[in-house]
Amino acid sequence: MNTGSPDAPEEAALRRYLKEFLMDPYVIDLPWLQRALLVYGLILPRRPAESARAYRKIWTENGSPLVHYCTELAKGLIVEVCMACGKPSVKDAVERMLADGVEEICLLPMFPHYAMATTGSCIAGVKTVIKGRSPLRVAPPFYDEPTFIEPLAASLADVDEHLLFTYHGLPERHLEKDARTANYQINCMETSRLITEAAGIPEDRYSVSFQSRLGRAKWLEPYTEETLRNLPAQGKKKLAVICPSFFCDCLETLEEIEIRGKEIFLEAGGESFRMIPCLNDSPAAFHCLKAMMEDAGNWPKV
Repeated sequence: MNTGSPDAPEEAALRRYLKEFLMDPYVIDLPWLQRALLVYGLILPRRPAESARAYRKIWTENGSPLVHYCTELAKGLIVEVCMACGKPSVKDAVERMLADGVEEICLLPMFPHYAMATTGSCIAGVKTVIKGRSPLRVAPPFYDEPTFIEPLAASLADVDEHLLFTYHGLPERHLEKDARTANYQINCMETSRLITEAAGIPEDRYSVSFQSRLGRAKWLEPYTEETLRNLPAQGKKKLAVICPSFFCDCLETLEEIEIRGKEIFLEAGGESFRMIPCLNDSPAAFHCLKAMMEDAGNWPKV
């Protein structure tokens, strides 16, 4: 299960997608009325057109890159694939499994680091559809799993530039509000440490930042956008960027970082910029998921 994508890079599709995504109380954790005023009053009047333009920059002949990669991975595994928002839907996936006589559902959220806005939202969405008709097991976070760390480290073999790890950001209040989310930033730093240790990259050759800030609340720092502006002035003018909180490339990696992030860095005086791809539908990605699934019977029940 992953976050999802709109059906098409068009304003109407983005309006439907953003309404479903942003009205999720795990994503925007405000009381319903405040959340509705924010989403319907401030975000939906202007964000769909802006987001549609961004999606058009990354849309392919296979549609959404995120959905495509997840669907390709599923072909080699005995699984149902679904998205928290959009299609393929959680409801359709769960109902097919129950109709096929599945007695216990095992959920693998494709997020290495636990956060209430991602994994927490996925668990709540699946439980709402199951309605007690099946036990539910959930894969633990895999931010330090060797089958996840090793291929990312291998992808850095030829990196001689300064390396930036950029992780999806969260409002700081999420860390205070949810006990499991409290370790999010710590776990991101551990992922960076493990990858650079395996790749032989010293501490002075990499930085860590957090992206995708929304709204005026304080989010995890340092912010990726500010980091990209500041690095050239620190003498780090050649940059490679990796996004380990994303298993598959998506809007946040392909448009926010590879397109807009590159523009910010070069305009600030940077000389070269390149993205390290996510695992996507590679053999390493398949191996990582398969290895985790082999232990599904021991995943904790929720």
